[in-house]
Amino acid sequence: MTVVEGVVAEEGSGRSEAPKMPPGVLVEGPVVDAKFRDSYISFALMIAGSIGALIWAFTYGLGRVEISVFAGMFMLTTMGIGFMHRYFVHRSYRCGPVMRTILAAIATMAVQGSILKWVSNHRRHHLHSDKPGDVHSPYYDGFGHRIDGFAKGMGHAQGGWVWDQATTDAEYYARDILADPISTFFTRTRWYWYALSALIIPGGIGYAFGGMHTMIGCVLFSGLFRSYMMTMATSLVNSVCHSDGRWGYRRYQLDDGTTNELVTTLITFGEGLHNNHHRFPRDAYLSHAWYEIDINGLIILGLGKLGLVHDIFIHPENERRRD
Repeated sequence: MTVVEGVVAEEGSGRSEAPKMPPGVLVEGPVVDAKFRDSYISFALMIAGSIGALIWAFTYGLGRVEISVFAGMFMLTTMGIGFMHRYFVHRSYRCGPVMRTILAAIATMAVQGSILKWVSNHRRHHLHSDKPGDVHSPYYDGFGHRIDGFAKGMGHAQGGWVWDQATTDAEYYARDILADPISTFFTRTRWYWYALSALIIPGGIGYAFGGMHTMIGCVLFSGLFRSYMMTMATSLVNSVCHSDGRWGYRRYQLDDGTTNELVTTLITFGEGLHNNHHRFPRDAYLSHAWYEIDINGLIILGLGKLGLVHDIFIHPENERRRD
């Protein structure tokens, strides 16, 4: 396991020399191997399932059960990413151990990596947003090399970064997660929660309401295909919402390419208000205008009204002014 101090391109490689990398980036070794193993398995299953779902849909069609389970699980796991992001990464509010366990379960069921991995990557992203050291920027790869071309950069941010030969050091970025028994439990048992989300719940509902035929359709379409579509939707925040205003708009002039994009905002329940978020990263509620619909933020506020979460952090409105 090697911590990147500085990466220099090999002579004749055609790549520019990378700047000195910040601490907290690992190259080679068991942690990187584990990242690739998890990524290969999860993406192979999701892509194979997605292909199967499309073949199944065109061959047999989809009924109300498959579509309803797809919609319900998509909404639940989209909320889960909101919990992962605003609670586990940014501590935008507080809650007790029972509620924290529920949030951790729903977050892990999004099938986007463990809590430890997600938190580590996102904190590194914020510290080095669109600069060398950012884990999934459209402007720099995992070694800090400048990415040439807008389309290539968008591809890297949308998912290409997963295959960089480097990863984030959780001991550097997420010691609080490592010290939390609830977070570490869900990190260790993540594959069981992936299976629950992508296979067991969709398959169980499908079998209960339509027998074996509907069960297969639900596993393929409402489980595996939905998990892949959910991953692609979340990844739009890394790509589209870092387009430096090419898509969407920039409410605040920051030193990165963060952008608010309203279609992504609707799909991700508010996570597409990314420029707002980078200006006020700890805020639990990201809407700064009537047309900025932050569903995840509204859910958090609703949980606060019910007494299930508390100490919800939001900057006062008079501080949230357009630059």
